[in-house]
Amino acid sequence: MKTARREGIRELVSRAFAHARPHAPRVSPDGWRIAWLEERGGTDSVVIRRLSGGPIQQLTGTVEPVTDLAWSPDGRSIAYLTGTSLRIARLRGGDTLVVEHAAGLSQPRWSPDGERIAVISRARGWGQIVLVPAAGTALTQLPEAITPSGVDVITYDWHPSGDEVVWEAVRNEENGNLVQLTISRTSGDKSERVVAGADCWATGGRWMPNGDGLIAADDRSGYFHVVHISTTGVRREIDPVDADDVLASNAPDELPLPSPDGSLVAFLRYEPGGCSIQVRQIVDGVDPIGRRLDAFPGNWSALSWLPDSSALVATGQSEAEPEDIWLLPLRSAARRITDSAPLVLPAPPSAPIVVSITARDGLPLKGLLFLPRGASASARVPTMVNGHGGPTWQFLRSWDPLVRSIVEAGYAYLTIDFRGSTGYGRDFRYALHDEWGHGDVHDLVDGARWAAEQPWSDSRFGVIGGSYGGYLTLCALVDEPALWSVGIDRYGDSDLALSYRLGDRPGRLDVERQMGRPEEPSKAPLYRRASPIFDTEKIQAPLLMLHGRKDKRVVPRMTEIMARQLEIESKFHEVVWFDDEGHGWERRENQRKAAEKTLDFILAHLPPTVKS
Repeated sequence: MKTARREGIRELVSRAFAHARPHAPRVSPDGWRIAWLEERGGTDSVVIRRLSGGPIQQLTGTVEPVTDLAWSPDGRSIAYLTGTSLRIARLRGGDTLVVEHAAGLSQPRWSPDGERIAVISRARGWGQIVLVPAAGTALTQLPEAITPSGVDVITYDWHPSGDEVVWEAVRNEENGNLVQLTISRTSGDKSERVVAGADCWATGGRWMPNGDGLIAADDRSGYFHVVHISTTGVRREIDPVDADDVLASNAPDELPLPSPDGSLVAFLRYEPGGCSIQVRQIVDGVDPIGRRLDAFPGNWSALSWLPDSSALVATGQSEAEPEDIWLLPLRSAARRITDSAPLVLPAPPSAPIVVSITARDGLPLKGLLFLPRGASASARVPTMVNGHGGPTWQFLRSWDPLVRSIVEAGYAYLTIDFRGSTGYGRDFRYALHDEWGHGDVHDLVDGARWAAEQPWSDSRFGVIGGSYGGYLTLCALVDEPALWSVGIDRYGDSDLALSYRLGDRPGRLDVERQMGRPEEPSKAPLYRRASPIFDTEKIQAPLLMLHGRKDKRVVPRMTEIMARQLEIESKFHEVVWFDDEGHGWERRENQRKAAEKTLDFILAHLPPTVKS
């Protein structure tokens, strides 16, 4: 590619990463203000402004980035988290340290009376809920958890009375690792009762405003549906359809959410390549709106209600829309609250195309295809094939400067929701059990073969992915070495058994749920077969690996041993390390650097053919 063209693409990358990325919006209890996280001075800080508009006030200014925030019940303070501390910022001035602790903290939640703050701590490796006083001397040691050890809490919610919390966690059971909802007392008496998930995967768990039951999601029917669970355990599906009714996510801001008046529930419904915001009446499942609520097709998250139940606040993004916060009234048009990207960027070459692919064993697959300008039967292009992370996740349309720049540089970009992905029911999600690095890799390969038959394809391919997608990249290079011209592995596993022993507990539980434990005699061969480190001699394509030195999920050792083995075998590879990053890139300058390194590597080893 000519130098001018290359520099033009790099400039596009730079501009695409220039947006402020507002996220984690939180509406004040009185509905007058909204707070969110936004990069200021190189780190994420808490900013606040009136919901109706006006100047933005920066509330925090820590060296470490803020990772989460929560309003106090009286709306006068905001609790927020940095990497090592829980603090309280007061709107009228003043900042108080509540907890200083090296262990990872997440999801601060005030008690209804404002006297305590709950937080998930990983001081003991497991995610456990601890309660700390909202006033008083700063703690250097955490109190005893109210949830048991041996279970990993994912998210939780206070009962309106403050006497109980409902929490979602992975439990090790004889019939498999189940995701269940459990209620614990906040008094510390250790009593608990499972209310959902004994016979299925239950996620979420949000109390009704009056405390009379829960709103959650489960897959008892084979598909994820929003359900109401009464205090006596009676379960009722809301709006059941013959497909996944709700985005199957464990992210706390992406779960079904009852309205403050208790009449409605808002949730995210998966659509191939994205999701939509849905609202239903809790009593009968009726749609009270009758139109699409979100402003555009894309990836929506971070749902919250206004106190009067008249509107939702959410973040939205797509391949053409950078992430912004939106106000979504039930009875009027959506309104953008933030404008994160006053950028001058070319319009995307085209909207992504949902494609249907049949795997070699007949399993139907969905994918999302991005085509560059000029792609046609007379101007054929190479294709980058992507596998998403998880593996129990799906590809969602989002503002991704890397994907955007790859397509602008003249490549088709094909994502595959391989077997094991969410969004297609329990059988599809369970199809990957004992099949890591096998059935899913075949799906990526079959996606490439489908692309080779299309009139715009020049039958040259690269494979790219992060986390589990990075692992799939390594596996694909081993499985079909002659198919690929380049591979991009971002913080992917190379030796599953070793990674299991060295990685964090949430990661181990993810593996156990689908592959069992590597020390089990029947499982050891599966782990070895699924580990690309043992077949590196088969790799032919140049390989770029990118990894954070602080990664606890997929430890840096995974890339180190892969690089060492490739060096021994004289395989062409490059490694890019990020000393200040963990599992993925949090800092914008690192995101930009990773994208530029990736694009340069692809351009060097799989040069495009389209002239634009």
